[in-house]
Amino acid sequence: MRSDKINPTVTKDQPAAAEDDYREPTKEELLEDLRIALRDAIAGEEGIPAREAIEAMRKRIYGDAHHG
Repeated sequence: MRSDKINPTVTKDQPAAAEDDYREPTKEELLEDLRIALRDAIAGEEGIPAREAIEAMRKRIYGDAHHG
């Protein structure tokens, strides 16, 4: 028995990832990212200091355990 009607509860497979999803950024894209970062730094918009970020990652990964 064969039906020509499509079952609306069946979903189509997701399309394969676009080729652009896995490409390296171009030189122009990298330069634009640097320009934005420099503008933010000059304007005084700062993120978390590097040492604080590293310490936060260590705490997240290792917890408060003392490694040594």
